[in-house]
Amino acid sequence: MRAYARFITDRAWSRAGAIAAVLAAGVPRRVLAFGTRLALLVLGSVGIAVAVALMLWNDFGPGPLDVFIGAIRVRTGLPLSLAVWTTVGLLTAIAWFLGRRPGPGTVAAPLIIGPVMQAGVALLDHFDRPTGLIAHLVVQFLAIGIIGLGAGAVIVSGLGAGTGELLAAAASDRTGRPEPLVRLAFESAWLVLGIVLGGPIGLGTVIVTISIGPAVARGYRWVDAAAAHSRRNLAISGR
Repeated sequence: MRAYARFITDRAWSRAGAIAAVLAAGVPRRVLAFGTRLALLVLGSVGIAVAVALMLWNDFGPGPLDVFIGAIRVRTGLPLSLAVWTTVGLLTAIAWFLGRRPGPGTVAAPLIIGPVMQAGVALLDHFDRPTGLIAHLVVQFLAIGIIGLGAGAVIVSGLGAGTGELLAAAASDRTGRPEPLVRLAFESAWLVLGIVLGGPIGLGTVIVTISIGPAVARGYRWVDAAAAHSRRNLAISGR
């Protein structure tokens, strides 16, 4: 069971799961000024929103949670930002009810991501969608790379867990089940419900499933290294 849980952790099924996988690995936390942490949170959230907008425009298949959010839009006719806020807000409320208090970043990130994602989709819709497998793959991997950097910035900011990992941790506390398996159950449920309700799914969803964990881990390392480099330069210039 322990080996299986490790297998699931290493193969996170969404950006939330990938963030949780990086956090579970015991990554070092750097002490940053609050303004820097806030800037990282905002930039990371904007990056994630732009990347998901690219995936939706690419029409090749987003990650599991975005499949579910897309299904909510199909069924309710809500604007994208409201669909994001409704879904993430409900999941955050459930996690809080189960005993895990959200951090300021948990609340702020969706407020940024929703409108930016909606604006990004509206802007990209003015351009022709990619045609051909190679073009779809290039856009999909570009979006995954941007999500990795954005999620890395959110992790380094240290201002609060993402909604997905917060809910998984809360459910794990209540059930006693390993958090990776609980997260897998939630993300599987989002994917299945999204498919049943008519959410956007495709080969790109499989690619996100396989690639997002390594992308977030790499993005975290790059952002963390950049933050460390900036701190060293500031310390030198301050002397």
